[in-house]
Amino acid sequence: MKWKNIIKKKLGKIGYEICNRSRIDKEYTICFPFGYYTYSPWFEDWFLEIYSKIKDYTVVREDRCYFIHKLCLYCSHLEGDFAECGVYKGGTAFLISYTLKNYSKQSNKLHLFDTFTGMPVIDSEDTSKHSKGDFGGVSLNQVKNYIKDYPFVVFHPGLIPETFKEVKDRKFSFVHIDVDLYQTTRDCCSFFYDRMIRGGVMVFDDYGFPRYELAERKAVDEFFNDKPEIPVCLRTGQCFVIKL
Repeated sequence: MKWKNIIKKKLGKIGYEICNRSRIDKEYTICFPFGYYTYSPWFEDWFLEIYSKIKDYTVVREDRCYFIHKLCLYCSHLEGDFAECGVYKGGTAFLISYTLKNYSKQSNKLHLFDTFTGMPVIDSEDTSKHSKGDFGGVSLNQVKNYIKDYPFVVFHPGLIPETFKEVKDRKFSFVHIDVDLYQTTRDCCSFFYDRMIRGGVMVFDDYGFPRYELAERKAVDEFFNDKPEIPVCLRTGQCFVIKL
């Protein structure tokens, strides 16, 4: 047991603690490869209750949804509309709507952009490995029915960036971009960047996943290369940008 005490003492000097699993609450998760535990508030009861409303309508896991929720809260005091590009079944759109209804004191609108028929024709050079029709199997009416209790939600069915013309005169404080594709991500950046208010947040869902390294991540890095804002990558795979 002596070697275990030596290791424990050395780890303690640099801020780490070895814990028995029985001491770890459910709100803590292990971080690989080091094996230390960190606070994971997305597993707290209050957030799991919120997540239970959307888990059957999204492929976005608890941790990413938690950051969407918190960044929405951060923007809820700001003027300007909210937007989401890439809606699928409407799970994260519901989360944003729920957050606005229950916490925002502004009269923000939420604009939703999607084909609502699945992925469009994919550029032959796109590296996301998606095919036409991916994320289909859901209709605009189904999503509308799911989010029917939020009258401030505005739907913009069709192809991005064509549908952006419907909000060209609006200002935005929060935009969630989950479109996966390189060119569509670039189109979203180009349109929303100049329409973001100071302090507004752009969230990119798939920035940190290997599959999208040459798609969404490449698009974000290229766009912000000559901008003063710095994309911040999260351990969840997301990244966000705060408009200066």
